[in-house]
Amino acid sequence: MNITTLGLFTMLFALTIGLSMPTVVAPNLITQAFAQDENETSETGMKNMSNATGVSGKIPSMSTPGEKTFYVFTSEVENVDQNKLKVAGDSYSVHTLVANKGDKVTVNFYNVDDVQTERHSFTIGDPYKVDIDLGFGQNGNATFTADETGVFPYYCRYYLPVMTGQLIVLP
Repeated sequence: MNITTLGLFTMLFALTIGLSMPTVVAPNLITQAFAQDENETSETGMKNMSNATGVSGKIPSMSTPGEKTFYVFTSEVENVDQNKLKVAGDSYSVHTLVANKGDKVTVNFYNVDDVQTERHSFTIGDPYKVDIDLGFGQNGNATFTADETGVFPYYCRYYLPVMTGQLIVLP
């Protein structure tokens, strides 16, 4: 299984279980995978392939190569009656973060909840041990090197099981 196939498989798996990938990433991965599978050699296909992954076969960065910066906000799921459902309507604005192994990853987290007494956290366990804990109107960040591949859940310590997401680190 090559890196393109692994990336496409990971993306399709995430989409299958109902999680959203950043729209900048998904179309490029799909374009690259189909272009390689069909041996597409048109100028457009080659341009899309080089835009999608460059020479190394990695997810492109919107910032400095080898660095990924993410902006994650607290969010509310519309029309959730917390009293009736007995579950909070809190969520993250982004449910899937994708990085390459070796990337320097920065997560900027913002608590923009309307309720001034609610705290939120952006927490990732081992191996990254990230814990940004914020009160109303606060923001914080964490930077780490994505040195282990895999899928790592992130969550809010105060609003489990609904406020969750995943960090995917590709080889």
